[in-house]
Amino acid sequence: MQWEVEALDPAELQLLVLDSVAPHVDGAVLNDVIAEEQRQRDRLREFTGAWPPGRPRSG
Repeated sequence: MQWEVEALDPAELQLLVLDSVAPHVDGAVLNDVIAEEQRQRDRLREFTGAWPPGRPRSG
């Protein structure tokens, strides 16, 4: 069977991909990774929130 990906509704395509991948994902590991990413985001917000307003950033 062959599909034209562009012809699929994006929500339908997302469901197809997630259904195909889900059996191969370790939920506990995924949850740990998501929690670590959130901790990192929180630390970055805390760090950048301490910058004085209008302080120039290098770049």
